[in-house]
Amino acid sequence: MLKETIVSALRYLLRNRVYTVRHGLARGLKMKGGLGFISQIRRLTEEEKFLAGLDLSGQTVYDIGGYEGAFTIFFARAVGKKGRVITFEPHPQNINKIRENIRLNRFYNVGVWQVGLGKRRGKATLAFHRSELATASLQEDIKAKILQEKGAEAIQIEIDSLDSQITANKLPKPDFIKIDVEGLEMDVLLGMGETIKVCKPRLFIEIHGVDLKRKTENVQRVAGFLMASGYSIYHVESRKMINSSNIQIAREGHLYCT
Repeated sequence: MLKETIVSALRYLLRNRVYTVRHGLARGLKMKGGLGFISQIRRLTEEEKFLAGLDLSGQTVYDIGGYEGAFTIFFARAVGKKGRVITFEPHPQNINKIRENIRLNRFYNVGVWQVGLGKRRGKATLAFHRSELATASLQEDIKAKILQEKGAEAIQIEIDSLDSQITANKLPKPDFIKIDVEGLEMDVLLGMGETIKVCKPRLFIEIHGVDLKRKTENVQRVAGFLMASGYSIYHVESRKMINSSNIQIAREGHLYCT
């Protein structure tokens, strides 16, 4: 509890500090606020190494679950001036940080939309830890767990399907979609059925769940849906192709779907 209080206080005091990222995918880019300015020597994660190895030049990338924008600015640099990045993030505080980090790096190829993605249009309760907005979730089990803990908050947000957002806002067709939505992966996929059918974008999905049982159930639903939609699935951390017989190895980590 003391650690959480100290971290929260530091983040509040340093919320306007601009720094250059020293590690990770956004290395060399500028960001504002938080503790990311602290020097940290570490190897890239398997997720980061995989994304860094992709050729995204000139492509349209969707960042679903933008948080503070570290992936957004990485994608903006990776696609280059001829590419586009479209970021979706429901939390108003995160949206402000994403827009500020885009401005700091003078990226003009990024669009940001304040909406949570799901199966259909409506409203929902987003639960999160006051000191760690990356944990924000709409998924009922994860949300219930968060709300039981000290420092939890909840807000009402707008949600919509990706198919609807693309049509309503006349967004460019995606070539690559990163999905990090804290347990709502299946709902997001169900809301982009037409996009999958028409565009067949490559997908990069982080699997979440409140425990291993729920993660297993989640990845079974997600993988089943994707395989039925014609995707091949690669588990980044184990470096193995996924099929119905080995699906449990993918219950934690990231799926790359082509």
